[in-house]
Amino acid sequence: MSHMRDRVDIPAEQLLYVDSILRVTCTAMPVSSMIRIVGEVDACNSGELLRALTQARQVDDSLIIDVGGLSFVDVTGLRVLAAVAEAGGAVICNTPPQMSRLMGLLRMPAFD
Repeated sequence: MSHMRDRVDIPAEQLLYVDSILRVTCTAMPVSSMIRIVGEVDACNSGELLRALTQARQVDDSLIIDVGGLSFVDVTGLRVLAAVAEAGGAVICNTPPQMSRLMGLLRMPAFD
């Protein structure tokens, strides 16, 4: 006879946006939802990134945005992330070195 253990619900990751170079997912958590951005953000998809982050904010006004999976981001992508962070309620974490370097060159404040 097997004993039934307390079931732990693991939050499901929901796809917010995907294209050939970018994937944005959201995992609802008790305090803040976790957004993961993986791939590349440039002028072609930065508008979609903003739309996805705006959609996530409508569901949860407290977001943790993990950008550690970004292999490339251009100025348009940085502007989207900065606007979301400046609007409040969003913490951007795991900033890759190349993103930090670009932010430094542009004299933008660091995310983390």
